[in-house]
Amino acid sequence: MGRFVLIQAFYCVVGILFFVRDLFANVPMGQGMVNAFIWPYAQWPYIRDAGLKMAQPVLQLLQ
Repeated sequence: MGRFVLIQAFYCVVGILFFVRDLFANVPMGQGMVNAFIWPYAQWPYIRDAGLKMAQPVLQLLQ
């Protein structure tokens, strides 16, 4: 349950950040919603792999 909550919280924060970026760039609302909430979900495997690569040195230190 805890892992699911963390994944959903991360997804929500990323979506809000994309929405704010599009809001300041004057992107139409429909396209902004797609960028904010569908794009991060579709790119989840890439985001996960990039995060694991960035965390690899820290994970090795903890082992």
